[in-house]
Amino acid sequence: MQARKTWPKWLLLAQKYTLITLGCALLAFGDAAFISPLGLVTGGVLSIGVIVQHFVTLSGSDFYIVDIITWAVQIIMLVISFIFLGKRFTLRSLFATLLYPALFTLMSRLPIIEGKSLGDYIAQFFMPAKPAEMDWGLYILASLAGGACVGGGVAICYHGGGSTGGLDVISVILARKTPVKEGASALAMDATLVVLGIILMRDVRMGLVGVLGAFACALAVQYLYVNFGAFIIADIVSVKYKEIQKYVHEAMDHATTEVRIIGGYSGEEKTLLRVAFSRRELYSFRDLIGKVDPRAFVTFTQASMINGEGFDPLVSKVFDKNSEGDKGDLHG
Repeated sequence: MQARKTWPKWLLLAQKYTLITLGCALLAFGDAAFISPLGLVTGGVLSIGVIVQHFVTLSGSDFYIVDIITWAVQIIMLVISFIFLGKRFTLRSLFATLLYPALFTLMSRLPIIEGKSLGDYIAQFFMPAKPAEMDWGLYILASLAGGACVGGGVAICYHGGGSTGGLDVISVILARKTPVKEGASALAMDATLVVLGIILMRDVRMGLVGVLGAFACALAVQYLYVNFGAFIIADIVSVKYKEIQKYVHEAMDHATTEVRIIGGYSGEEKTLLRVAFSRRELYSFRDLIGKVDPRAFVTFTQASMINGEGFDPLVSKVFDKNSEGDKGDLHG
């Protein structure tokens, strides 16, 4: 097998910041063109700004405050991150944490198309000329499109090892200080914001449209990041394990591990073959095993990360070897 090529550090850094920049741009576009103009509450920092904007508009003012609130919360979260998570964690998330609101402000305010900002220009195709003419189908479509853009941006940033901080800083702190997992606390905070939005803005229908956007975001992250980067570990017990092993070595270019085992029922000594590979190789490998030995006993286990020869090196390709290893989360 050939060892994986080691790329120069400058090229890895360029890849990292390119992905983070593209991710933040897509994230900001989804918020500026769909979520914010339509007043959707989908969770995260932006939802705080959307709720505040609702009351500013009710007061008779046309002052746009969503991006200002986003900036304020992001900076507050940076300070909290520095206090509770340390300088190293905060510095790692600094670039994306500031880039996202900066791009969001530009897309929300800078007139570049027919005297309108990019966000307003896109949003006009979904917003009715009069509130009484609201087309719920268009609102649902916009919510799904916005959620997909936000989730896609988050996924791209994750691939670059980025973190936009936000309310997810609270989730990281809770995960470190309490038994509460990051995913659970993040979901609880997002759900709380959605419920608050429905109560304070007194519009259940818009709240439910926002929930659709949140689901679209979650699905995009799941398919573009979680599933895309997942690995599989297969444990195979077969009398023809040598043929399977040959295929793994020659066709898949992966290593294998042989483990001597004793069958609990038969009491016979057998060989268990363990293989690690990417998710995209799963079905072709499973078909191969079925053709070689239909009676083989195989278990497939999903792994979120595998490091070592043939996979990513143990030294992170994004952060240096002295980093703490935790990456943080996105789109707080």
